[in-house]
Amino acid sequence: MRKILSTVALLICATVAHAQSDKLKIEKLNDHMYVYTTYQEFKGVQYSSNALYILTNDGALLIDTPWDKDQYEPLVNHIKKEHHKDVKWVITTHFHEDRSGGLDYFNKLGAQTYTYSLTNDILKDRNEPQALHTFGQEKQFTFGKEKLAVYFLGEGHSKDNTVVWFPKEKILYGGCLIKSAEATTIGNIEDGNVADWPKTIEVVKRKFSEAKQVIPGHDAWDMSGHIENTERILSAYAQQNSIKNK
Repeated sequence: MRKILSTVALLICATVAHAQSDKLKIEKLNDHMYVYTTYQEFKGVQYSSNALYILTNDGALLIDTPWDKDQYEPLVNHIKKEHHKDVKWVITTHFHEDRSGGLDYFNKLGAQTYTYSLTNDILKDRNEPQALHTFGQEKQFTFGKEKLAVYFLGEGHSKDNTVVWFPKEKILYGGCLIKSAEATTIGNIEDGNVADWPKTIEVVKRKFSEAKQVIPGHDAWDMSGHIENTERILSAYAQQNSIKNK
């Protein structure tokens, strides 16, 4: 029976994913949460970017916007067609394009957009579109009947990276603070704080020790060991570059 149920679940996920193009992949996480993945090329290599959308009785919530701007409208149309929901709210988890690049589009769409106050400050300094609303280092939200919390727990991939916790589902959306279990390199650290990053991960581990699923910002998400691999990558980088934690 378990094998049959697993097969059915895989077929459902495949159907959802194949409804999109190769530039937008959508996979079912549970009955109201979906991981959507978009892509960009850098130096001839294609990279993926994971984000979420959540269905509520009052509309849909996005956690981060598509990396590929050409997928803003297809994502919105998919949610409307498949779930009969409008995107009403957007939360972004740091200032980089793969997270906040779609703020202008969703502001104009009429969605209520939110981000950490430091993220908006950085976007403003860079003359880039900002969220309509900001919050401090911890913020509890209720959208429809969906409860979630956003936390800034320390610097890492960027100085403003936040994570999103869904207490009922025990799902942690780590964004780019968390590397995938399949990642082998530290990735983009142009705006990172590699000295503080390990300490931030320690805080994440303690605070969300009961997490049943962790969603990393890039690469494969449907596996375990994301946080542990992040620790390994950071440790190896520190050893290779003689970095000492503060």
